[in-house]
This record gives sequence, structure tokens and C-alpha cells, in this order.
Amino acid sequence: MMKKKVTNVLVIMLLLLTASSFGVFAQAAHELAENPEPAGPVAVASTSWVAAMAEAAGLKQVTVLAPVELKHPPEYDFRPSDVMRAATADIVLWAGYEAFVKELVAAADIDAEKIILVSTNNAPDVLRKSVGALAESLGTKEAYAVWTRQLTEFEQEALTLAKQHQTDKIRVAVQFHHQQFARWLGYDVVSVFGPNELTIGQLQDIESKNPSLIIDNWHNPSGQMLATNHRTYVQLINFPGLGETKSLLDVLRYNIRLLGLY
Repeated sequence: MMKKKVTNVLVIMLLLLTASSFGVFAQAAHELAENPEPAGPVAVASTSWVAAMAEAAGLKQVTVLAPVELKHPPEYDFRPSDVMRAATADIVLWAGYEAFVKELVAAADIDAEKIILVSTNNAPDVLRKSVGALAESLGTKEAYAVWTRQLTEFEQEALTLAKQHQTDKIRVAVQFHHQQFARWLGYDVVSVFGPNELTIGQLQDIESKNPSLIIDNWHNPSGQMLATNHRTYVQLINFPGLGETKSLLDVLRYNIRLLGLY
């Protein structure tokens, strides 16, 4: 009889302990729902390129000012609503060459400490450093570590493809903004042109070097005169948007696909 009572007491205690534990977990879940993990600072980015770099660095809340539909986003004219967005954001990100941002900052009277300059370049080796520097300043190094592993996977894939296509034997004339990317892929860069329109002298000089591939910039092309039947002509992108590109890695894959490496 005594043994039965002890067993009953133990069962009751176990039930009470289970109920208590369930209550603790339920309370914790409730508190988590009411107080979710902070999403980080609210950021305003000048263009989709700057925004993509911020997201690669680990920012979660990024609003892009210049519409992605614009062919050359730095030429955007800001709207009154953009002033409010910039004024209420925690940080404002830009690359330094967007004239509208200077006007916007003045109009919104934004403190200099809220403005972060981002170095834009889509050569993977440069991207690693510039996105890393941004993550360092934002305190988002853990998120950056995740992204950089993805970048490394892309690098290995792209460089393997470049080797298979023997890019080192392909003579290239490349637009100024894509020269580092072309060199990273191993192309034999014989001439760099633009971003301004080619003069007759520059055109003749490039023709004398007989490139078989012309890499131009879709956002502000200046090498159309170099496009002939006996060579390949492509227009790469920097700003996400075209071809449903959204991230930096999207842009990189889009570009090597245009180059025929996939």
C-alpha cells in the first residue's frame, strides 16, 4: 500500500514538473513573439547597387531611392518623399558619384555621422574587401561571413569556367567600369575605353590592337562603334535590376553568362 502511494506521489510530481516546464516554454515563446530579434538599423541606399552591397554586408531593412528601372540610376532626380525617407532612416548609404544624394542630404539636413560611403566595384576580389569594410562599420560581420562563403563558391565556379574557356588567350577592349572584373576573369585586356564617348583617335588605337571581344557597360555604353561582325560585343551590368537581378551574386552570374562562360 505504501509503495502504491509513493508511486502516485511521484507521478503527480512528474505531471506538475511537466506542466511547469511547459508553462515556462510557453511564456518564453510568447515573449519572443512580442519582442522579436531586432532587424537592425533602417537604411536608405542611393541605388540598387549600393543596396545590394549593404544587404551582402548584413543589413535587413534597406530602401532603394533610385528606381531599379532606370538605366543609369545615378542620374535620378529625388522626390519630396525621398527627403522624408532619408531624414527618418538610421543611416544613408551612397557611393559618392550620385549627384542627387548631395542635394537630398542638404534638403533633409542629414547629419554627416548618418552618411556612409560605399565603394562600388563588382570584381569579386574587390567586393570581398569593400563589403567586408561595410560589415565592419555596421557590426554585421557574422552575416557577412555567410555571404562571403557564397562569394567564394561563385569565385571557384567562375574561375574554373574562365580557365576552361581559355580567357587568357582572348584579347579584350573593356569599358572602364568593368576592367577589374575582366582582369579578374583572366582576359587579356589590351585596351580600356570610356566612360566618355570614343574619339576617332581612341577608336583607331583600339582597332590597331585587334581585340576579339568588346566588353561595354549597359548603363552608359560608349563602345558601340567597336561592335563589328568579326568580334563579340557584350554589355555587362553593375546595378541590379536588368534580367531580374537583385543581389550582387545575381549580377555576377548574369555577366559571366553574357560572356558565354556558362
